[in-house]
Amino acid sequence: MNVLDVRCIHDPGCHCAFTDILSWNGRIYVVFREAVNHGVHFSGQIVVLGSADYGASFQVHARLAHRGYDLRDPHLFIVQDRLCLAIPSWVVPEPDRGIPERIRCTHIAQSEDGIDWDLQLVLDPLQGRTLWRPRRGPDGRWYAASYAPARGNDDYRVALYRSKDGWSWKHVSLIHGKDKANETELCFLPDGELLALVRREAGPCRPLLAASRPPYHTWTKLECSRFLQGPLLERLPDGSLLVVGRSREPLEPEEPGGQCRTRGFRLDRETGKLEDLFTLPSGGDTSYAGLQELQDGTFLLSYYSGHEHEDGSYRDGESPQRCGIYLARLESAAT
Repeated sequence: MNVLDVRCIHDPGCHCAFTDILSWNGRIYVVFREAVNHGVHFSGQIVVLGSADYGASFQVHARLAHRGYDLRDPHLFIVQDRLCLAIPSWVVPEPDRGIPERIRCTHIAQSEDGIDWDLQLVLDPLQGRTLWRPRRGPDGRWYAASYAPARGNDDYRVALYRSKDGWSWKHVSLIHGKDKANETELCFLPDGELLALVRREAGPCRPLLAASRPPYHTWTKLECSRFLQGPLLERLPDGSLLVVGRSREPLEPEEPGGQCRTRGFRLDRETGKLEDLFTLPSGGDTSYAGLQELQDGTFLLSYYSGHEHEDGSYRDGESPQRCGIYLARLESAAT
């Protein structure tokens, strides 16, 4: 794919991150988290931007917050005539409820106009589960990968969940149960096969490409060729698979002097090879992209980055950090 242009669409001077983008009812929506910094911070809220001119300009349509929770990683999807958000979150420790420390959970928000939202906690903190980007399956139901700590150790388990209405989610199968697996992207192929790109934090930190066929109870897996975090996986109109995420130059995390970038790759379904396509203006804290195809065959890709700011790299604790939201316009190399 070719990068036509890139511009910053939101930079209020704080940490803006973890984006997604979707077209609905004649508008382009971009969503992201706004907070003090990248780390868990209970000021985290979700911002909803809307554009009526195909992304030329945006207005703030809504801000979603829940007292006592850090709302993060919003992902857009549509159920019937409602715009929906799946929002992985952190909860403030509550010893009286048996929550001695911060624990992951999931909120779902639904709206009929993109402005007024009904926000609900759907996966309780006691389960410690988050839902990543929901995808519509060939059976008309919604599927999402969920990760949570494995009982008895500090590892993670990634599982497939399914929903008819976006509110109630049921376990389908285990995708991967080791390697500190977490954020997992789903992609349905035309024949009903389901691909899952699994981020791993153990070992070489290269993602796994898992595959399953209906009813999605068993999975085959192969290791991808490059270090990658915060993955986006999309099937393009020509049938190729696009992966976008945080990678490094040099490509392995243990190599000295590596610089994080938001990069695009072509994924070989059979071998797991990730072939370079493009590198977006980015650096420091960056990645977490969303992709939307437009009627003219071009694409809008949302992502965040701190490359234009001195304090744009990851910071712990209460240290302020600044990252902006960016929008890239792409076209197929064959266009």
